[in-house]
Amino acid sequence: MIGELVERWHRGWIAADGLTSQYRDGHLVVHVNRSRRKYEWLVADDAEAGAVAKVVAATDEPNWVSVLTHAPSKVAAEVEAAGLVVARPDETFMRCELADHPQFDAPEGYAVEVRKGPVIGVRVLKDGEEAASGLMAVVGEDAVAHRIGTAEEHRRRGLGTVVMGTLVREAVKNGAKTGLLFSSTEGVHLYGRLGWEKISDLVVARNDVSA
Repeated sequence: MIGELVERWHRGWIAADGLTSQYRDGHLVVHVNRSRRKYEWLVADDAEAGAVAKVVAATDEPNWVSVLTHAPSKVAAEVEAAGLVVARPDETFMRCELADHPQFDAPEGYAVEVRKGPVIGVRVLKDGEEAASGLMAVVGEDAVAHRIGTAEEHRRRGLGTVVMGTLVREAVKNGAKTGLLFSSTEGVHLYGRLGWEKISDLVVARNDVSA
């Protein structure tokens, strides 16, 4: 079940960022092609975390691994024992049925800009400057939220809820029914208030190789 959802989530991620992916030894590997992250392995079965971590640790280029799990402390210890550095030990994989997702108007003084298409873009502007933004890639009936963020000086004003509500509204127009996302610790509370539910924990680690 988690494996299928991860595969669906990854389709949205690569669509949003214009990336490619392939299977290696049964695992999804995304070609991120950044200076500090060449490839990222996605591991849906945490029983294989240690073995994949050893492979990633042995590579001579900067590579990452993300492990879906219900036992994050155990996985973090296993990947560290294999030679990796845990970068984000407490992210969360979340899902939402989009039909009843709440919508919010922008606060006074803010304007919302929408870019439509298979990859929807939303920006919340204050005096022409970007205060918050996000992307949502629609692939079939799935909508994958990506790069949701609010500038430090504009936080605690509900702009994240405006971004998410607008993205979902446009995604539903494009035929999306289910939302998927990987959330940071800071984002879980926001998404939970909007009706997103936890699927599993997520441990993200990297090898100790510089570009």
